[in-house]
Amino acid sequence: MKPILLIALNFVREQRWPIFVLLLWVVLLAMVGLFADLPRERDDLLFIFKQIAIYVIAFSVFFGASAIYNERRSRRILGVLSKAVARDQYLAGLILGVAMACAIYCFALGATATWTLGSAGFPIPQVWFLMLCLVAACVLAGTVALMFSTFLHPFLAAGATAIVLGLPALASLAFSVRWAYTVPVFVLAANVLKSSFKSPGGVFWLPVGLALLETFFFWALATVIFSRVDIAVEVE
Repeated sequence: MKPILLIALNFVREQRWPIFVLLLWVVLLAMVGLFADLPRERDDLLFIFKQIAIYVIAFSVFFGASAIYNERRSRRILGVLSKAVARDQYLAGLILGVAMACAIYCFALGATATWTLGSAGFPIPQVWFLMLCLVAACVLAGTVALMFSTFLHPFLAAGATAIVLGLPALASLAFSVRWAYTVPVFVLAANVLKSSFKSPGGVFWLPVGLALLETFFFWALATVIFSRVDIAVEVE
C-alpha cells in the first residue's frame, strides 16, 4: 500500500499546476457568489457551478491519458519499477493520484458551493452527493484513459476514451436510458447538470457503485495490457 500511496502523492505533486488552474475556476465561483444577489441570480450561480463541475471530468481524462507517457519520457518509470514495485501497483498508484487530484478540486468546489448555493436554498447534503458523483465519474474516466494510454499515444488515448464514454450516452438517447449505465460517466455527469433549485435531485447510489466496479475492471485490464509493454523503449 505504501508504494501505491507514494506514487499517488508524487503524481499529485507533478500535476500541481493543472490542479491550480482548476482551482482558479472555484475562486471564480466564490467571487461571483460573494457579489451576486442570491435571491435574483441564484439560477445563474447554479449554472456556473455546473459548468465548472464538468470541467474536471475532461481534466481527469487528460490526467490519465498522459500519466504513463510522461513517466516513460522522463525515464522515471524505470527507476520506480526497478524498486520491487509491481506494475499493477504502479497503475493503482496513478489511478489513486488521479482520484486525489480530482478530489481536491471537488472538495474545494463543494465547500464553495455549500456557502454560495446553500445560502440560496440549494440542499447542502445534495451538493456533497453531487461532488461524490463527480469524483466517481472522474476516477472511472481517468482509469479508462490510463488503460488506453498503456498502448496508445496520449492524444489517441484521450480520443478512444471519449468514444468509450460517449457511445453509451448516444445509445441511451437513441434507444434506452439503460445503455448509459454500461459506462456510467454520462449518468453521473447528468446528475450534476440536471440539478436545479426546484428539483435538486435525489441520492441514487447505483451509478456510483457501478463506476467503482468498472474502475476496478479497467484497472485490471490495464494491468494485463501493461504487463506486455516494453517500458524500456523510448517514446517521442
